Amino acid sequence: MNPTDMQHREFSLAERRAIELYRLGNWSLRRIARRIGRDHSAISREIRRNRGGDGRYAAEEAHRKALSRRRKPVPNRLDRDPELAAHVEAGIREGLSPARVCGRLRSAPPPGLAGKYVCHETVYRWLYWGGGRFGGLTQCLWTRRRQRRPKRAPDRKPREIAGRTPISLRPDASSPGHMETDSMVWHGSAGLLSVQVDRATLVTRLRWCPDRTAGETAHALRRCAETLPHGFVRSMAFDNGSEGAMHSVLTDEYGVPTFFCEPYSPWQKPFVENVNRTIRHWIPRKTKGQDLAALDWSEIERRLNSLPRKSLGYLTPDEALNQYLASGGATEI
Repeated sequence: MNPTDMQHREFSLAERRAIELYRLGNWSLRRIARRIGRDHSAISREIRRNRGGDGRYAAEEAHRKALSRRRKPVPNRLDRDPELAAHVEAGIREGLSPARVCGRLRSAPPPGLAGKYVCHETVYRWLYWGGGRFGGLTQCLWTRRRQRRPKRAPDRKPREIAGRTPISLRPDASSPGHMETDSMVWHGSAGLLSVQVDRATLVTRLRWCPDRTAGETAHALRRCAETLPHGFVRSMAFDNGSEGAMHSVLTDEYGVPTFFCEPYSPWQKPFVENVNRTIRHWIPRKTKGQDLAALDWSEIERRLNSLPRKSLGYLTPDEALNQYLASGGATEI
């Protein structure tokens, strides 16, 4: 191991004994560093911090001083509170994310846990490094990963679609009615799931398409516009998949303008991508085609619209939509 690899590693007792011995032989710090494979500045710092009151460096005393300064690990809060840990575990086993469990704990605490709160990062540390790692709870998370790590989405080739309007020309999309759409596919299935999500209320519409044609996706877009309050949909954002080639049906039949993301830029429609991730957690990519066709997509749609969301203050999308309609927002459409 070279000095660069070891420069951040704590000195061992054996190394401290070697430093004491070589210092008694009047070796220079650089010569000691070459001998034990350390940087000379690290040895200088070690002697300065851990030498005795008389200025001499003694290995045993230096080792005791170093250990006394070592920070003792603080137990995870969930390891110290079994009742709180049981509540968090129950929520995760029901399919809620750590952020949703913690948000719901703050907004609607159960009896006996009022006033108690834990952040989602503490939950993740408990799941991966604390007592929660022994219960197999990481398999209940959406990613089912043993370690937290980023995952790069596969690239898609851009396709030329007639009548594309860049998403950069879309007006302010913070109010309800500005929606995003995407298509989800599974291995071994000829069909796709068309997903539409409102950016403000997160209300979702799903339709299973038996094939991946633009015509089937157009039926899904019509269903979205017709099952929401009249005139609610104000715009729709697409990616560059060929299944969106008939996007003009929204403009021609409902007066809804359409906009398209830049190639390789799914982050420009983050709300539908997040919903896709939720669906993928419930229905893994390797699900068989016949199983997909037999699913009750209306029940999955209902489940999505009744799922508490952090961005909504842990209201459900249906609750957020009802609040918007009750406030008279629909009259402004």
